[in-house]
Amino acid sequence: MPAYVLVHGDSHGAWCWDRLVPILRAAPGVEAVLAVDLPGHGTREGLIAQDRITHQDYVDSVVGDIAAADLSQVVLVGHSLAGITIPQVAHRIPERIQHLVYLTTTNPPLGDCVNDSMKHPLSPISRGIDVTEAFCSDLDRETSDWLLGNLGPQPPGPLEAPIEILSGPEPIPATYVLCEKDEVLLPAYQLEQARRLGIDHILRIDSGHSPFASQPEVLAALLLEAVG
Repeated sequence: MPAYVLVHGDSHGAWCWDRLVPILRAAPGVEAVLAVDLPGHGTREGLIAQDRITHQDYVDSVVGDIAAADLSQVVLVGHSLAGITIPQVAHRIPERIQHLVYLTTTNPPLGDCVNDSMKHPLSPISRGIDVTEAFCSDLDRETSDWLLGNLGPQPPGPLEAPIEILSGPEPIPATYVLCEKDEVLLPAYQLEQARRLGIDHILRIDSGHSPFASQPEVLAALLLEAVG
């Protein structure tokens, strides 16, 4: 039975999956659900100086969390910035990974870094939008306040690391979940990322950038469908 491991994005933490986790755990045929905190985020904020955290620390942390929980048949879900992390994790422990799910992720070309992708004409910076507000484009006030109130600092190192591994190992299937109302990563931008990753299996959700907060039931159904 699959075990879902949920990896958060920029400035978030494991907390962002709080509405999704119990729904997935209650689903028939799901072995376990683990939402992780990356170094410098959530419960791990302050344990290492922000300017010392690297993207390799992110990868090592997820690998360690999966090993510590002794999970196999892992459906590894990465949101947004975590799109650059989950393929590296899959290359490290392919024997534990069953499926990769990219949830409205950014995936720069090999050799580029995430900061380079901010020069893309469809990037939020190029479009001059407030990213933190765009996180909440389809959230009600209470949910928006909860999400914004929990956002933390983003270590710069992972944003500056050149991409050395673009996609997961060849035998491991992958799905891209496209958020059709995302104002942070526009749908056209998301499709470009899916093409770059070589992913044909694309599922769509009528949500903004944070479907785990706005539509957790629908997102849970898609994550189950991805491996069904």
